[in-house]
Amino acid sequence: MIQFVVTGYWMFLFTFLLAHSLIVALNFLSFFQLRETSVAPEPEAALPLLSILVPARNEEQCIEACIRSLVAQTYQRVEVIVLDDDSSDRTGSIVQGIIDELAPTQAGRLRLLPGAALPEGWIGKNYACHQLSQHAIGDYFFFTDADTVHAPGTASAVIACMQQLEVKLLTAQPEFELGSLGECLVVPLLNFTIMTLLPVALVRLRPEASLATGNGQLLCFQRSAYEKIGGHAAVKGNILEDVLLARAVKKAGDHMAFVDAMNFVRCRMYRSFSEVWSGFSKNLFAFYNYALPFALFALLLNLALFVVPPLAVLAALLFHLSTSVVAFGASAYLLAVLMRVLLTLRFTRRKQMLPLLLALCLLHPLSIGLECLILLNSIRCHHQGTGVSWKGRQYNRQNASKSRNTGSEIVAMRQVNQAKHEDIRKI
Repeated sequence: MIQFVVTGYWMFLFTFLLAHSLIVALNFLSFFQLRETSVAPEPEAALPLLSILVPARNEEQCIEACIRSLVAQTYQRVEVIVLDDDSSDRTGSIVQGIIDELAPTQAGRLRLLPGAALPEGWIGKNYACHQLSQHAIGDYFFFTDADTVHAPGTASAVIACMQQLEVKLLTAQPEFELGSLGECLVVPLLNFTIMTLLPVALVRLRPEASLATGNGQLLCFQRSAYEKIGGHAAVKGNILEDVLLARAVKKAGDHMAFVDAMNFVRCRMYRSFSEVWSGFSKNLFAFYNYALPFALFALLLNLALFVVPPLAVLAALLFHLSTSVVAFGASAYLLAVLMRVLLTLRFTRRKQMLPLLLALCLLHPLSIGLECLILLNSIRCHHQGTGVSWKGRQYNRQNASKSRNTGSEIVAMRQVNQAKHEDIRKI
C-alpha cells in the first residue's frame, strides 16, 4: 500500500512538472516582444494623444528617474500627469522641480496634481488612478508605477503594438531590477509563476476572462475601453486591480495582449527583504481571491512539487532509503531548477547579476518555501483583520469587504467621467 502511494505521488509530481515545462517551452516560442518602432508615417497631428498617468505616494527614492524617463519619450503627442497621493516625503517637490526645469517647448508635457482625501471603500492606488483618469485628455491611458524607468521609445512601441495587434488593452512584463538577497530569492517567482502556469499567447488569442492578466507597471488602455468597463471605480477596493481590469476588458468583448517589455521598462519593486515580505503579504492572498481552500491547495501543491523532492533526497541519503527515492527526488528537483535557470537566462538583462541569479536557482525550494510562508502571513493578516502596513496605509479585511460596486454606481461614474472628458477636450 505504501509503495502504491509513493508511486502515485511520483507520477503526480512528474505529470505536473512536465506540464509546467511544456507551458514554459510554448511561452519561450510565443511571448510577443515589444519592438523599437517609429509610429506611423502619418503627420504628427494624426497620431493619437497618449496620457501617461503616474500615481505616486512616498516615492522620493525613485520618482525622479521615472518621471525624467517619461518626459524624454520620443513620442510627440504625449502628456505626463503625476498625482501626489498625500506623500509625507519629497515626492511632490521632486516632480515640481522637474517641471520647473523643463524647456519652454516641453512646458505642457508634465503636470503635477495633488491627491484628494481617500474616500471610504477605496484602495489608495485605485483612487489615485481614478483621479488621474479624470484629468487625462488622451485617446489612450497609459498607467505606470513610480518605481519604473522607461526607455525613450516605450510610448511609441506601445501605441504601435496596440495598433498592430488590434487590442484595446496592452499590459507587459518589465525587467525586474534586484538588489538584496531577499529580492533575488522571491521576486523572480513572479516570472516563474506566470511562465509555468499561463500560456501567454492565449491572453490575446482567446476571449475567456480567466486567460487575462494585468501588470500595473504597464497598463495601456484605449480610452473608450477604459470608460466602457467603468475604469478604476469598478475595482475601487481591490488590491489586484490590474488583473481585474484586464478581465473586465475581456468580459466587455474587447481584445487585450500581454507582451514582453523588458527591453523598454525596468522596475525595482522592493528594496529589502522586509519590503518583499510586506508587499507580497499585501497581495498574495488577494491573488487567490481570498478563497482559503484555493490558497491552501496552491500552497500544498507548491510544497509537493518543489520542496518535498529535495527533502526526500536528503532523507533518503541520511537514512539509507531506496535509491529510487533519490533518483525520483533528484530528477524532480533538477527539472524545477532547469526551468528556473532557463527563465533566469530569458528574463535577465543586467549581465552583472546573472551569475548570482543562476546560482540562486539551486535554492529554488527555499524561494518556494519563503513564498509559502508569505502566503500564510497574508492569510493570517486577512483573517485576523490586522492587515499589512504599506506606505503609511493599512490594507486589511475591511478593504477587501468593500471591494464591489453596484452596476448602477459604475454606470453613473462612467457617465460623469465621459462628460468631464468631453468638457476638458474642448478647452
